[in-house]
Amino acid sequence: MHQIDQQICQGLIGGAVVLAGDLEQDLFAGAWGYADWQDHRPMTMDTIFDIASVTKPVGTNSVLLAAVADGLLDLDRPFTDYLPEFTGRQLGSVTVRELALHISGVNINYCRTGTPEEMRRDILAVDFLKPPRAEYQYTCTNFILIGFLLEKICGRSLAEIAAERVFRPLQMNETEWTKPAEGGLPRTIRTVNADPGIISDEGARNYAPDPLGNAGIFSTAADLAKYARMMLRSDGSVFPPDVLELCFTDFNPAGVAHPHSIGWDKMPDMIPAGLSGETIFHNGWTGQTFWIDRGTGRFVIVLTNRMESWDRAKFGRKAIAEEVLAAIGAGA
Repeated sequence: MHQIDQQICQGLIGGAVVLAGDLEQDLFAGAWGYADWQDHRPMTMDTIFDIASVTKPVGTNSVLLAAVADGLLDLDRPFTDYLPEFTGRQLGSVTVRELALHISGVNINYCRTGTPEEMRRDILAVDFLKPPRAEYQYTCTNFILIGFLLEKICGRSLAEIAAERVFRPLQMNETEWTKPAEGGLPRTIRTVNADPGIISDEGARNYAPDPLGNAGIFSTAADLAKYARMMLRSDGSVFPPDVLELCFTDFNPAGVAHPHSIGWDKMPDMIPAGLSGETIFHNGWTGQTFWIDRGTGRFVIVLTNRMESWDRAKFGRKAIAEEVLAAIGAGA
């Protein structure tokens, strides 16, 4: 893999695990470089990654979908209907949908330090700086608030619900919130700012052992492939098809120049050549991108341990995906 070898040589990433496939089979799989460059531990296909913000779609958004499916949540109601303890300033009524689409106008800055109780109190007092639907602004704050309201209406933690409704039914046995799966620490990557097994995101790390809605899940390429196939199959085994459709539909208004579904990005500049315009994806700060394409019936998972520039590494992962897709040929 030229792209991976080049990015490792440039010091952009320490290593990579790549898995691409369709509903029936894996079409490409491989591991390169180091999972931990300090002790020269090599990447393997079962390396466990801190998936950072890929936690949002795979974890928090899964709980959101379950709540919608169970009739516990209306996306178009004000989020404060479900989270009345919120005390921050709003410049208009903000719906749950607008949080999920990153068009809420909430402050990108939120409390990342202190005890979990102090963090929760301060986050529940964060201000919205712009009116809803004015512009797209990706921020962890949106999904932290979604996580709080989901725990409130469900009466349990995000981790418990995600495990019960999604991870265990799909046999995603190496996927855990706030820590690697039992016995998995020796296979866990070192990230750009944290030792193996330590959550890279400062807020999620300080909020642990309770889960925060923006980050903190550890997983493997094989487990994420199980999630991708569930999404592509859309057979009602985990989520009803009409609920799953929320993940594939661009709901952002015409005046917002960033297409986005419930929980997933759809911005064309990060969709690799070889995938269709029906692709959804999400990036992770520590070096991951997860693409699912209903148009070709394929998925691509690129998991790296990023070591340098976020933007260069993000588009570097897209280049890796394009090389993989060129190698396996045209899809359906």
